[in-house]
Amino acid sequence: MGRKGLLVLLAVLAAAPARATAFGDFVNQVAAANLKPFALDLGGVLGGAAFHSGRTLGFPGFDVGVAGTLQFRPDKNDLILRDSGVHEFGVPLIQAEVGLPCNFDVIVHGVAAEGARIFGGGLRYGVHKSSVLSILPDIAVSAFGDKVNQTYFSATHYSANAAASFNFPVLHPYIGAGWDYTKVTVGAASAAVVLADPGIVGSSAIARGSRFTAGLDASPFPLFHLYGAYSVLHGIPGLEAGLGLRF
Repeated sequence: MGRKGLLVLLAVLAAAPARATAFGDFVNQVAAANLKPFALDLGGVLGGAAFHSGRTLGFPGFDVGVAGTLQFRPDKNDLILRDSGVHEFGVPLIQAEVGLPCNFDVIVHGVAAEGARIFGGGLRYGVHKSSVLSILPDIAVSAFGDKVNQTYFSATHYSANAAASFNFPVLHPYIGAGWDYTKVTVGAASAAVVLADPGIVGSSAIARGSRFTAGLDASPFPLFHLYGAYSVLHGIPGLEAGLGLRF
């Protein structure tokens, strides 16, 4: 994918939350039967920003920018989003990565929008770090934890990830896989609003899902890099994109 294509992808991702968020009309659509599929979809887009390379930054590296995931459609059983008229949806995040000694990176990210606050972070470890033009890939594993506080629900998300990439000049192709664990709890504020299932207030559901990603990280200018990827989020296609300033 060329530089122009990546910029278009970033623009589409940034615009997606304005059209449809990952929350839909939660309070009027939530019921016991559709809370778990909603958690599955939410976990996929939260986990999608976990990696864009298999190479750690190295101490004292620093990378700050924006990242996010766009899913093309809700799960077939996610009636919270489907009955809200949601088609594609995404979650953008502001993200900062800091290189630590011993091949570790620490990552923090978050956003506040659409009545929700998302914040979290993780730790990445470089299993193998190659030289430039090496035929062997960089390999890293990572683990993340996130918290979502929305007016009508809260969520906890954990993920484990593995990524591999090649350290070519300018272009750095990468692949990776992730696993998400997401728990969504219906908040007390929902009791004051008409619900499809009033008895669900205070109830929780847990969903587990996998992600597979193939993409390209490009560094066309000094310090700046941008990336785009095609993803499969628990069996549903989507896109990932990001833009960063790396020191």
